[in-house]
Amino acid sequence: MVQRIILDMDPGIDDALAIILALRSPELQVEAITTVSGNVHVDQASKNALKIVESMPDLKKKPEVAKGVSKPLSRELTTAEAVHGKDGLGDSNLPEPKQPLSKKHAVDLMIEKVLSSKEGELTIVTTGPLSNLAFALLKEPRIAENVGQLIMMGGAFGVTKYGFGNVTPAAEFNIYSDPEAAMIVLKSGLHITAVGLDVTMDPSALITPREYEKMRSAKTKGAELVRRITRSHMASFGFLALHDPMAVAVAIDPSLVTRKKYFVEVETRGEYTRGQTIADRRGNLRPKTVRVGNPITLCTGVLGEKFIKLFMNRVILQT
Repeated sequence: MVQRIILDMDPGIDDALAIILALRSPELQVEAITTVSGNVHVDQASKNALKIVESMPDLKKKPEVAKGVSKPLSRELTTAEAVHGKDGLGDSNLPEPKQPLSKKHAVDLMIEKVLSSKEGELTIVTTGPLSNLAFALLKEPRIAENVGQLIMMGGAFGVTKYGFGNVTPAAEFNIYSDPEAAMIVLKSGLHITAVGLDVTMDPSALITPREYEKMRSAKTKGAELVRRITRSHMASFGFLALHDPMAVAVAIDPSLVTRKKYFVEVETRGEYTRGQTIADRRGNLRPKTVRVGNPITLCTGVLGEKFIKLFMNRVILQT
């Protein structure tokens, strides 16, 4: 059965790879791509989404791309051009897109797609700050009841030894960028699976120089595109973390990860802990002890080799 999804993202190098993976996976039908400020400003993020879609001329149907929220709910915008390049795509200078953006705002398009679907039929995959989804929930709370699941790339929950922050010692970028939005989403009642740094930074799930050499030698259009986007990042860091493609991969094949339900809270007021995602990992508690936060499902392990194989086959080795 084909799963219908909305991709909500801030492209972004790894967001771009997630788009390619989603569009090349027959298990998924991408209904729309909604964009948000994060890695880059939403204007550039929207342009980047269109660029990636147009780089795949074999698509039978191109998804609608809608521009969304330009800044966090109550914070100054924080971007990550230092990691993703001035254009957000590794300074790859891909051709300017010809496809126009949707005339609808991303928040309105998201609400429309969810409410026009049968209950539980649509999955939302978020790979950027949760600003769009938070605004959608505030505007139309009924969508929480209609969405099948939310697969969220975000958070560092400390449930594995890799689960610490990447923008601060405590916080992962997407949650740090708009912690108030994350708090709204986590309290919404959505069925959430969080793909955090606990699994995306597992060494078995990283693109190392060995895998990158396979990209360099592959003669496919996919390999050429990915090399162009990731070349500067690999030169600077020596590896490539597939944060956002892993969230898409969980939608494709849930068996790639192990999971466990935890109560989770988001820190919005801490001087040094802004955006920290706190999982209540306490075992046996005294009667009447209150758990912290709201129950969501956290990914606690990944079959890294299987995930990398899926990514390489779909994104790199396809003609």
